[in-house]
Amino acid sequence: MARPAAALATVLAPLLLPSVAEAAVGGRTPAHIPQLGQELWRKPAKSAPKAVINRPFRAPDKDRLGSAATDNAGLVVYKISVGVAEEVFSGVVDVATDFIWAQCPVSSDFTEVFCFSQTCQLALDEEDACGNSTSFTCPYAYQYGPGISTTGYISAEEVTAVGTHITGRALFGCSLASTVPLDGESGVLGFSRGPYSLLSQLKISRFSYFMLPDDADKPDSESVLLLGDDAVPQTNSSRSTPLLRNEAYPDLYYVKLTGIKVDDKSLSGIPAGTFDLAANGCSGGVVMSTLSPITYLQPAAYNALTRALASKIKSQPVRPKADDVADLRLCYNIQSVANLTFPKITLVFHGVDGRPAPMELTTAHYFIRENSTGLQCLTMLPTPAGSPVSSVLGSLLQTGTHMIYDLRGGSLTFEKGGSPAASETI
Repeated sequence: MARPAAALATVLAPLLLPSVAEAAVGGRTPAHIPQLGQELWRKPAKSAPKAVINRPFRAPDKDRLGSAATDNAGLVVYKISVGVAEEVFSGVVDVATDFIWAQCPVSSDFTEVFCFSQTCQLALDEEDACGNSTSFTCPYAYQYGPGISTTGYISAEEVTAVGTHITGRALFGCSLASTVPLDGESGVLGFSRGPYSLLSQLKISRFSYFMLPDDADKPDSESVLLLGDDAVPQTNSSRSTPLLRNEAYPDLYYVKLTGIKVDDKSLSGIPAGTFDLAANGCSGGVVMSTLSPITYLQPAAYNALTRALASKIKSQPVRPKADDVADLRLCYNIQSVANLTFPKITLVFHGVDGRPAPMELTTAHYFIRENSTGLQCLTMLPTPAGSPVSSVLGSLLQTGTHMIYDLRGGSLTFEKGGSPAASETI
């Protein structure tokens, strides 16, 4: 379900990632990286054991500002079944956290983990996990940001990725209270490298997703998420970049972005090493996100990019009013750019073979159209001061691209025109 961009204005704030401070799963120190408290959700992904090749995605008039820019942004939603009764839950996929939780019905008969057990003590990193509890269940509190959290108890059950043979016993949270805006979904599925993610607990070393772009020509298309050996490239034009690690935040997926081009010309004004991890491994770097539609760039890179775009778009930028479009800054009147051609942006990554791995973007990746305000805005912002990462690549930028994570091989592969699809038997 899509939310209008204006609704994001009051909730654009850093979230606490990858976990919470007290009674936390894993007990790690929270990291402030930019996210959105509420999202523009898109259609759920099909759970699929096999991928088939669809016709290559081609957005109509892909470089036309007035017709190609997306007015949706969102996430992949995946389904798991839990317990002997195989109760099915749908969860939003979050590549930055390692906690699985769902809003459990009161009648659920899941196996509770006792607070005095070693399992609970290790999960919460607390010797006295019971605290003042009289129920002896293993309590959790997981905070995604100011006023956005879930609380409940930890359960241990057989968990199966729907549509696959991937199954195993896993710890997950049964939420009794939640302020996380899910628009009807059951919970969140952590897909990070952390020990309590769905990947780690079910021993999944590969996964991929294709987030559906705004494409009116394919109203029945779905976003897709694939696991295991099915998460493979669909074309011969894929590019790969290494997945990096940060000692301070080892659960996150870091990539080596080396530069940005506009109309095939490298941007000037971006200092060398802008996107690199700091030498001490505690700050900087570029991380992947499936929670935030917005892409955050280190301020020098953001300023260089917006200057280049504004110089090439033959229309006068419009200063948005407060609360119009979630603090987005580079905006144009929709009608004034309807017949203009937008400059091409290319993100350049360090390739696994040592050569550049370019990711070419179209307008639909980084512009949002809000018909209620009559504005069309760049969905990129400067990274807030104090963030431990230099940049965050948001979900909108990834739409229409098949993103393949190989944890064992340590690489992220991306490809255009390789939209996988779920099996029709599911």
